[in-house]
Amino acid sequence: MLLLARISHIALIIAAIGGFWWLEPQQTTVSADTMLRAGILLSLLAYGPLLLLLPATIKGDGRLLTWLCILLLFYFAGFSVQLFDPPPVQTLAIIRVALTTLLFVSAVMVIRQRGTGRD
Repeated sequence: MLLLARISHIALIIAAIGGFWWLEPQQTTVSADTMLRAGILLSLLAYGPLLLLLPATIKGDGRLLTWLCILLLFYFAGFSVQLFDPPPVQTLAIIRVALTTLLFVSAVMVIRQRGTGRD
């Protein structure tokens, strides 16, 4: 289960940040350097918490996985709203919702298997 959580966490980060860059609007009058900096800043603001909780799935720490599950509920809500968008965004939203659900369920199973440790 922990391996599944690790794989789905990395896949979710790739799908989230990759989709952010893939669905980037067409070039306007702004320079490419400015667009790159803005894209990096927005990517870190939007998906930085997922990157910060990557050690949760690497270590398998129950407390960090619990915080990851709480954070995933917010991402799930945001990705669910994107399901009503037009097809390119909707297709990516389906993948993101599936990966978020898979990560949530696998993290909960890891927490359940390891127990709280306070018997």
